[in-house]
Amino acid sequence: MAASGDDRVEYYRYKGISLPSHLATEDMDAIQDFAVRDDDVFIITYPKSGTAWLQRIVSLLHNDGDVSKTELKDLDELVPYFEQKCGDSVPFRELPEAPSPRPIKSHFQFFLAPLQLQQGKGKVIYVARNPKDLAVSYYHFHFLAPRLKTPTSWEQFLQDFVNGEVYYGAWHQHVLGWWQQRDNPNVLFLRYEDLHKNTKKQVEKVAEFLQWPVTPEVVEKVVELSKFQKMATDPTTNKVEGKQGKAGVFDSSKGTFFRKGIVGDWKSHFSDEQGQWFDTFYHDKLEPTGLQFEFE
Repeated sequence: MAASGDDRVEYYRYKGISLPSHLATEDMDAIQDFAVRDDDVFIITYPKSGTAWLQRIVSLLHNDGDVSKTELKDLDELVPYFEQKCGDSVPFRELPEAPSPRPIKSHFQFFLAPLQLQQGKGKVIYVARNPKDLAVSYYHFHFLAPRLKTPTSWEQFLQDFVNGEVYYGAWHQHVLGWWQQRDNPNVLFLRYEDLHKNTKKQVEKVAEFLQWPVTPEVVEKVVELSKFQKMATDPTTNKVEGKQGKAGVFDSSKGTFFRKGIVGDWKSHFSDEQGQWFDTFYHDKLEPTGLQFEFE
């Protein structure tokens, strides 16, 4: 399919959604038949929405905030990326042997998720991020990941992003698909901006949702150990030095996985004209749904 950037990277469409060819393409149909357990914890996001942040929070909560139980393991071993091939590893195939509870990361839209998950089995923590900051972060991410098409320009990438011509499809379709599930008792819908504003409150909300009893001391540890700067410098969490980096998923010479992690960075990229056009497009998509975001 046509998309901006390097032609050496192939995309394909699966049920109308753009996906990169390095995903487990032969497994896409079978993935929907994946046997979900009641205590599975799926962390699901559109890419660059705070996924690693939630991976870290959940893995620490799972281990009572004791980093000694996690520090020797890469974040993507503690919370495997469900549908991605990473070297010889395909977590989707390996998870049936994993002990419970199984924390799992995925970027699937609702209708691509395992059917049992769609039907309410297991738990889902969904994190959404305001689309302006997300688009900027995703743009820079494409330079870091050799498997993705290198954007020809910010302007072209922004158009591709709005049109869903980036992997995992259109942001608004992804977010709204899960937003519609927010009243499902097995779904916790979070906003990236709320995590920034009050991380402690959101950590407590996650622990309560998962029914994992934690002490105030554990919550404080989780908040401290999941701070941006700590994760950016920790080889077990910064991605580039971990399992995915070693498998060639990231090129550290092109940048860092943890770039800024702030709210409002979009102002340094969007022109006034782009901002107005973008605002109009997403207002039309989101306003009828009641979903709102903070942009600074």
